[in-house]
Amino acid sequence: MVNPGASEKNSPSTPVKIESNTREVNAIIINELEDDPGDTKLLRKLDWHLVPTMTVLYLLSFLDRVNIGQAKLDGLTVSLNLSSTQYNTCLSVFFITYVIFEIPSNLILKRLRPSRWIPMIMVSWGIVMTLMGLVQSYTGLLVCRLVLGGAESGLFPGASFYLSSWYRRTELSWRVSILFSAAALAGAFGGVLAYGISRMAGLGGQEGWRWIFYLEGIATVVTGAVAVFLLNDFPSDRPKFLTEAQCMRVIARLKIDTGAASGDHFSWKQVLAALSTWKIYAWSMCYIGMCVPFYSLSFFSPTIIHNLGFVTYQAQLLTAPPYVFAFFTTMITAYISDKYARRSIFIIFWLSVSIVGYAMLIAVDNLIVNYIAVILAAGGLSPCIATCITFLSGNISPQVKKATALAFMISVGNIGGVISGQLYRTQDAPRFILGHAVNLGFCAFGVINAVILLVGLRAENRRRDRVYGPAAPFAVLANTDSVSCVTTAASPKASDLGSEEERRRWGYEHLSEKEIRDLGDEHVTWRYIL
Repeated sequence: MVNPGASEKNSPSTPVKIESNTREVNAIIINELEDDPGDTKLLRKLDWHLVPTMTVLYLLSFLDRVNIGQAKLDGLTVSLNLSSTQYNTCLSVFFITYVIFEIPSNLILKRLRPSRWIPMIMVSWGIVMTLMGLVQSYTGLLVCRLVLGGAESGLFPGASFYLSSWYRRTELSWRVSILFSAAALAGAFGGVLAYGISRMAGLGGQEGWRWIFYLEGIATVVTGAVAVFLLNDFPSDRPKFLTEAQCMRVIARLKIDTGAASGDHFSWKQVLAALSTWKIYAWSMCYIGMCVPFYSLSFFSPTIIHNLGFVTYQAQLLTAPPYVFAFFTTMITAYISDKYARRSIFIIFWLSVSIVGYAMLIAVDNLIVNYIAVILAAGGLSPCIATCITFLSGNISPQVKKATALAFMISVGNIGGVISGQLYRTQDAPRFILGHAVNLGFCAFGVINAVILLVGLRAENRRRDRVYGPAAPFAVLANTDSVSCVTTAASPKASDLGSEEERRRWGYEHLSEKEIRDLGDEHVTWRYIL
């Protein structure tokens, strides 16, 4: 609340002068308990300038990552004389370099800015993808997949961190899900696109699968070059599409959402803090539980559907419906998840749906039933990935700690990509019982860890309420240099770091402002979103 003694004419949107340390600033008082009426318009503006561009970039990223599955149906393994083991190895090695470079890439993103770093890596992997069309041997394909993994590693964790730097925690699931829905769209249209491109077989003396790599790689290079002019940086960089007042409001909304846990300076202490909490490992185990089946389905769904009894072109086209269903489950889940600010329960539910799908694939040998099972498995996994990313992003702070934790979780999950590339072997066709059983087990593993997070975070919230009392709301103000709290009558020296009395009660009276901000989600006023 603001000072009750303040004049009524000083409305929440009226600039007032307030002493801040040793200087006076023009500020905008923002009540935490009420959203500004202009926020809806502001969010629409953010959505229009931030989300579509990043979604298109991720669509191309995921398409370039998994189009090798469509190329296989179109003769890749025959042309290069690849054995089943060699092909699966080419799938898996992608994730080795992907995992290695994810955390460094997120830290570079924070330093170098998204508008520079993301187009740079995008052009890089687009060139590699184009060159994949020229490979003549197993070794050439293997090297290209290794380099492709390193180049692509920065986009998805970087994009997730980027969006979490603009939106409040309860607004994030919808936006991250729109981003991740690009994976579902890539799965839905990748097969249709591959079918169309494969009709170019013979053009220029090139096989159809080579044209898949050529055209999709060139599209990525062109889009990456254009992205330099389309991508915006972080709110603190004052992007041109926002007015000064709007930019201040964005920063203030983030301050409201995180309170004292909003420091954004780089600190190795924060990097270590991200790696020293049990929560990050539970999230990572939950994430790998969904990544193994998700990636194996992305790579092998054309092969799985083909082995149900469909011919090649039918299998390419029939990969679309499962991912159309996944798109809708992802978006519906995101809307409800943000509306009720719940994450774990949706992960548990949709992983259970995928478990049912894999159980049907194992237990029943019927074309229609098995195809429905593929749809259930795909539709259950997609919303889990997006929700898990939002689950972590909304519960880790400050910024560097969040960037590290997010990249670490995604890195661990992508270790599952190494596993997923080995699950569906030629000798297990046509039913692939081993692959389905392993995927079912990983889904169950994800459920277990989601339950652990739900129970553990709820217990910590209740402990903090019991020991320190419910988290008190702050009234904050925004200015061009900083965001800090307004003095109240009850606590004349209050700040977003707490009054002197509150600091004593929390045991923070001997900590500096920087040390308190570095506490992030470990601050006693932080409450986890379940």
